[in-house]
Amino acid sequence: MKNILDSLPNSVHKEFQAQAEFISVPAKTLLVSEGDKLTKIPFVINGRVRVYKEDKDSERELLLYHVRAAQTCFMSIVSSIRGTKSKVEASTCVDSELVFIPVSLINKWGLENPEWTAFVLDTFMDRYCELVDSLESMTFDRVEVRIEKFLQKQALLNKTDTIKMTHQKLAYSIGTTRVVISRLLKKLELEKKICLHKGKIIIQS
Repeated sequence: MKNILDSLPNSVHKEFQAQAEFISVPAKTLLVSEGDKLTKIPFVINGRVRVYKEDKDSERELLLYHVRAAQTCFMSIVSSIRGTKSKVEASTCVDSELVFIPVSLINKWGLENPEWTAFVLDTFMDRYCELVDSLESMTFDRVEVRIEKFLQKQALLNKTDTIKMTHQKLAYSIGTTRVVISRLLKKLELEKKICLHKGKIIIQS
């Protein structure tokens, strides 16, 4: 709790603590679906949440950004301010501890508290920069490079060189086909950059 309070303006600490609803959420739990009308905004205490767009027909995903400890989702805040339905989906990457704050309180802070507005703008810029990095990689990098960058980022986020992910799931995350992923992973293994096992990929030091 201390880390999230450190990231928030002092002026909202009292109301935040009074209204906070703490929930422990298992990994791979869907928190928000596209089209949901949000009544509460999640803040991450521990763990990590991925925010993404999903094509239901192809089951492909476009990762937008991650929400980490002491952060919140700016897309959720934007939806709450505008009173619109969510345009993204969000799910936990790992077992996570979250705190939910009512949308009514978020909107109240927006009207009454300039420090909160500054916090929201800072949050927007942090996630916007992460989103731009993802789009630049998708636009300019070869698929092989995108795979390497994705695996390295996953290793950094999870603090392990072992990435538990199927070829199909990696294909959805990268935005290509499983056949392409399998071929390029085999190439990376031959180059001794990774080691392939069933359901997981180990990054070689």
